[in-house]
Amino acid sequence: MTRRSCTIYAVGIICAALLAAGIGLTVSQVFRTFMHNRLKKEIVLVEGSRVFESWKKPPPPVYMEFFFFNVTNVDEFLSGAKPEVTQVGPYTYREYRYKDNVTAVENDTTVAAYNVKSFVFLREKSVGDPAEDSITNVNIPAWAVMDKVKASSFFKKTIVTMWMNAVKSGIFTTRTVHELLWGYEDPLLARVASTSPEVEKYFGLMYKKNGSDDGEFIFHTGVENYMDYGRVETWRGQKMLTFWTSNHSNTINGSDGGAFHPLLEKNERIYIFTPDLCRTIYMDFEKEVEVKGIPAYRFTPPRSVLASKEENPDNEGYCISKKECLGTGLLKISNCRKGAPVVASFPHFYLGDTKYVDAIKGMSPQHEHHQTFLDLNPTTGVIVRASKRAQVNVLINRITGFPSTRGVNETVFPVMFLNESVVIDDVSAARVQKLLLIVKLVPNFPIVIVGLGGILLVVFIILLVRARKEKSSSEDDTAYSPVSTKEKDDPQNGNYIGLSSKEDPKD
Repeated sequence: MTRRSCTIYAVGIICAALLAAGIGLTVSQVFRTFMHNRLKKEIVLVEGSRVFESWKKPPPPVYMEFFFFNVTNVDEFLSGAKPEVTQVGPYTYREYRYKDNVTAVENDTTVAAYNVKSFVFLREKSVGDPAEDSITNVNIPAWAVMDKVKASSFFKKTIVTMWMNAVKSGIFTTRTVHELLWGYEDPLLARVASTSPEVEKYFGLMYKKNGSDDGEFIFHTGVENYMDYGRVETWRGQKMLTFWTSNHSNTINGSDGGAFHPLLEKNERIYIFTPDLCRTIYMDFEKEVEVKGIPAYRFTPPRSVLASKEENPDNEGYCISKKECLGTGLLKISNCRKGAPVVASFPHFYLGDTKYVDAIKGMSPQHEHHQTFLDLNPTTGVIVRASKRAQVNVLINRITGFPSTRGVNETVFPVMFLNESVVIDDVSAARVQKLLLIVKLVPNFPIVIVGLGGILLVVFIILLVRARKEKSSSEDDTAYSPVSTKEKDDPQNGNYIGLSSKEDPKD
């Protein structure tokens, strides 16, 4: 066998091996499975992992915007007219958050931590100075006290009425934005606290929430199961809440909104436990988006999250009582707000019944400005953009024994809504893009092998064709011809034929 023949055979064997290996690896998805297993092992809440430090102290800047509703027709409303409000804001704060007292538990299968948040005002991103701008709205402490004693004796209601008159505490109040957010000493609460020490005399929508935490969380690290990455195991030592009337409603499920497992699917339902609402909410896939070159799935809460019990029977457990079961778009959270008649909703009653929107002049729900959403990279589970929007309302109505409420119709009164937003920073985005490039290239390595096999196949075919042509040419150049034009007789063997190269006969 010649050297050329050996080369052809070698190329053919290598070509066949590469094609077989490449096609086999592509079909079996070995490299894709390998990369997914690496992601599952590296994206865990364990010291030294790829994500642990960024989980403890997230690098992207978080902004908290507050929008207030200023009432412009208090007297007319007290006479039975529809309330009119104007939106004032944003008052923007930079939110700094980090995990404190992080402790590994149960052989790194769970980790304990406290979520600490602090806020710094940003004048350049705000409409005004919160220390100077004033807002007129319902007097939440007064309504909380009246609601607390509404089932009490006439004597007790009379005492409260006398206190309200003495300290000039009406059912509406005008306070600065700073007071409404971070707290002020309320004269009525101070009077109540003198006889009931357990009552806090200070009130603010964000009172004691600057530089504080919501209590201890215990999270699953994802070591045992990547689907459990970031999932809350207990909050304040409890696996179940006690605020609601059913086990389904009291279940603590999902993450705290700061970590989500890798390899997300569009048909998944994302669960988030939020202490602000004292419950677990869920989000469904809406659409594909892209943020700073990173592909993402957008998840958003559907209407069913805050639907009425008639629309969604699973929500019946969120009714404080059968008489206090609100319509779609509302969640009364007085049970976890010390009895205050506070109602949560999406801004401008977005996704809620139209009757709540129509009851207040100035409400205008818009998908773009009032939707809560999470944009998650499906491969890594990293948050690339998010916006949490929620509104604080107060349920007010006529309360027997309090003459000041005589002209009040039952109304879910909007006080303020917030927009807590984040977009991935450039440095973190570059790291995610690099990781995604590796994840994309490695599973495609079998295609490279198939490509090399294809190239060798072409080379193999060319070598075969050339070898066939050379063989045909060699056969054509060799033939039998007479030595001369004249035959020479051989008495024994007949005519003598000589073997020579084929050329023109010579005389």
